Amino acid sequence: MLKNKSAIWLICIIVAVVAIGAGYFLGKQASVAPAEAPNAASAEVAPADSAAGQQPAAEQPKRVTAAELAKLKDVPEFIESPDGNFTLVTVIEGEEQNRFLRGSLQAVTTQRRNLAMLSQRFNQMDPKLAQQRELVAGQINETRQALEQNLRFMAQNFGYTLANNYVLIPHQATLNSVIGTGEDQIKTVVYTFDGAESYEKFQQKTDAYAKMKRDQVDAYRETLTEAEKQQPLPNMALTDAMEKARQEMIKEYKCDPERTYIIEIQKAALYFRPSQQR
Repeated sequence: MLKNKSAIWLICIIVAVVAIGAGYFLGKQASVAPAEAPNAASAEVAPADSAAGQQPAAEQPKRVTAAELAKLKDVPEFIESPDGNFTLVTVIEGEEQNRFLRGSLQAVTTQRRNLAMLSQRFNQMDPKLAQQRELVAGQINETRQALEQNLRFMAQNFGYTLANNYVLIPHQATLNSVIGTGEDQIKTVVYTFDGAESYEKFQQKTDAYAKMKRDQVDAYRETLTEAEKQQPLPNMALTDAMEKARQEMIKEYKCDPERTYIIEIQKAALYFRPSQQR
């Protein structure tokens, strides 16, 4: 069982920063049915307005318990947390599947944000502006319908519901250097993570480097006037501590934290616990 709290990332943070400019992708549909989770609805729909594109929901095999799934996929059944343990929901395998989950989660997050903004805008509009209010009301209905459709899809395919908090634990992943963009982008594997502990160790090092980078910027901004703070930041030389950490990461992972990398997840475990009611 993983106990280190730095191994846990809340799913509400869709794109996690892995290094300066590097992130990991979250994925499509599990190769086995999700373990039983509260409020896991079922529907034959695909996500609407998803960055990953619409895909039909696959017919689900017979559900298994969290304990059975953990044994089958060789992952922990629970993840410990100070606020309550997380229980295994499903295991997502394959890079395409993991990318799709990220797209689906981004669609849900964007739609929830847009719905909140539209609702606030509608409530603040002058009642006399009937035509404009009707237009915004239509946008609210369209966004709500798309969100509900996506949530039904996520519930069926991943056991995902807004009633729970989630964490995603990568178990197999690769660190890739990238050159170019779009169809011309070339990715090269520079390091392979062979387990959750291996990935966690890397995450700790990148988090530490990112903190040093933020501290350096914050210290520099303290010396600026309000007008100067509006200007782009100059390129700053690395501190001795940053350079030492950078060289250690280059030696161990062939990863320069001053460059952009992409992490591709081949296997990840999704866990849930009920949201705390206030």
